[in-house]
Amino acid sequence: MIPSTSKVQAKKLSSIDSGSPVPDCPNFSKYLYRKIVDLPPKYTIHDFTRAEYSSSSNESDFSIGRYDEKRENMYKGELFEKEQRNIHVGIDIGGPVGTKIKSFFDGNVFLFGYNNKPFDYGYTLVMEHVIDNKNVYALYGHLSKKSLQGKYKNQAIEAGEIIAEIGNENENGGWPPHLHFQLSLLKPKTYDMPGVVSEAERDRALKIFPDPRNVLGAIY
Repeated sequence: MIPSTSKVQAKKLSSIDSGSPVPDCPNFSKYLYRKIVDLPPKYTIHDFTRAEYSSSSNESDFSIGRYDEKRENMYKGELFEKEQRNIHVGIDIGGPVGTKIKSFFDGNVFLFGYNNKPFDYGYTLVMEHVIDNKNVYALYGHLSKKSLQGKYKNQAIEAGEIIAEIGNENENGGWPPHLHFQLSLLKPKTYDMPGVVSEAERDRALKIFPDPRNVLGAIY
């Protein structure tokens, strides 16, 4: 799920965080959640801390890229390297183009659009959920173009409903096919979230962007 040339555009934490207090984390364990991707019994769990960034040679393989993982020397470009942004605050799910993606919980379409910079999210959907009486926002990035067709703001979505699919490299920002899934306790300003942050931002970022395994379960 890693491009051979990672001239990615950086997203600073300030793009979502205005310095306002971070809401308390919901008690995710009070609820049951649906799978967002039907994973096979066996799949690859990447370790990108070891600077081994080539994707699987078999494009039909499923794989996982981990949360709160420091991926040194992976993200290239002036903004990333200047700020040393290399800590991944979502979870990647690699899979074949067209793999169906489902909503983990009842919610509403919050924002959607196309992040068009090279190696950005490409087509992106942000859902809004209420969990334990708190708003939780979920970003689905690197989607196909048709994933956004027919979507509209505040559209009601049921748990388990198909909402998107994994896009190809021509529409997903230029990446090998995968889903970037990320939770946020702060309301996004647009259909975007910083997928990697710096060491200096890490502690606050992990409070804003809780571990997706709270809803995905123990996928690694």
